[in-house]
Amino acid sequence: MALANRSISLTLLDKVNVCLEDFGDHVMHLVFDVQGKVDIKRLQQAIQLSLTQHPIMSMYLEMSGLQPRWVFHNKQTLSQLTLCELVSGVPPQSAIDEFMLKTFDYQRVPMVNVRVIRHNTDTICIKVSCVPIDGRGFLIYVEDLLAIYEELRLNPAYRPHPGTLEQRSTKALVSYFKIPDVFALLYYGLRHQITDNRTAGNWQVPCNTSSELKPTYYCYQCAPGTLATLNLFRKQHQLSFNDVLLGAYYLALYEWIQPQSDGPFCVLNTYDLRRYEADNAPDRVANYSSFINSNIVLQPNASLLQAALAVRDAVGQRKHHFPGITEGPLIWPLLTFLPFKLGSAIVKFLLKHRGEKIPVFTNVGVIPISRMLVNGKPIRNVRPYAPLEFPPKLTVTLATSGDIISFSVGYSENHFPTDRIQQLFKRMEQLIRATCTNPATEVA
Repeated sequence: MALANRSISLTLLDKVNVCLEDFGDHVMHLVFDVQGKVDIKRLQQAIQLSLTQHPIMSMYLEMSGLQPRWVFHNKQTLSQLTLCELVSGVPPQSAIDEFMLKTFDYQRVPMVNVRVIRHNTDTICIKVSCVPIDGRGFLIYVEDLLAIYEELRLNPAYRPHPGTLEQRSTKALVSYFKIPDVFALLYYGLRHQITDNRTAGNWQVPCNTSSELKPTYYCYQCAPGTLATLNLFRKQHQLSFNDVLLGAYYLALYEWIQPQSDGPFCVLNTYDLRRYEADNAPDRVANYSSFINSNIVLQPNASLLQAALAVRDAVGQRKHHFPGITEGPLIWPLLTFLPFKLGSAIVKFLLKHRGEKIPVFTNVGVIPISRMLVNGKPIRNVRPYAPLEFPPKLTVTLATSGDIISFSVGYSENHFPTDRIQQLFKRMEQLIRATCTNPATEVA
């Protein structure tokens, strides 16, 4: 049977993302400047060809039956859609904001849409639904999309090799599990569930009460020297990049929330399951991000080094209980063996019961700008934007591009004041720069 006539089942992590649609807008954005003008017609063609290379992006969700399925859009209909628009004569940031707030019906259009804003330079905004892919998958997709665009510049007849949907399957991870892991997973999964239920209420991000949602996206870029000083500091103390950044997030949140107890305080971290794969594994445009919670105790005068070491120990403890996933053992049977409407209702109840109280910190990794070329030159001024989470949830996303660390968040201005969000990120950078430049200095 031809690929375009097939439908496929959802992976477990796809199903989790369908459940998460009730808690946010579930779209991701990448915004960047290019050198020279974008050929709109060629970019439109590149997007169409990318749907062949990554067919999941040309599918929609069919919710009928006991379990949802991915179904291909009509090929002729896809070929007639305008997936790339050009906007000019308006302030660039206004055009970016308007595009990010624009909603698309992914039952009718593919999972990707692009806007090019023409001003003193060309700015490209890429929007994708993150139901079928995670942050890392998004970056892989964008890299491939721009590679197609560049190939068409050199060879207008270029066609990428058609992709396969089998590469998306989390079944590829099965070979990395051993039978004893199943028992450890069940035991520690339940144990972690109980722990996190107990610690979830120890702090909660202050949120204004408002009935009206006012969606806003914000990206904060640290000064170029921040990454270099952070790397020296983490190597000196045998910390990971994530340990230091998550430690700074903990401290900045602690100052904002000012909890009455010392904790433990819980933050949810994303956990990329690609780390278990061999080096020659394919780049998967898929959902491979699970999550792992960290619980640490904080004192009012805790230093960044103390927080980072506590994070390292807390996350390491969870990872030691392979694979360190909190909810997996409970969610898997609910979404696999029950009718999806019933299973997803239970999962949503569990997520809402506790998830709203736990701040989130996600790390999408390094954006490979040296390999992301437009007109033969690397993209510049890269700004990743996280999905919007409905209040009182607050989710911060971390990414690096070149020597720049970016923090981004989607939030409601009516619930979280913008100056408070900006202050959170500025404080994180202040903690990093002051401590990593002079580790003996306490940041007041």
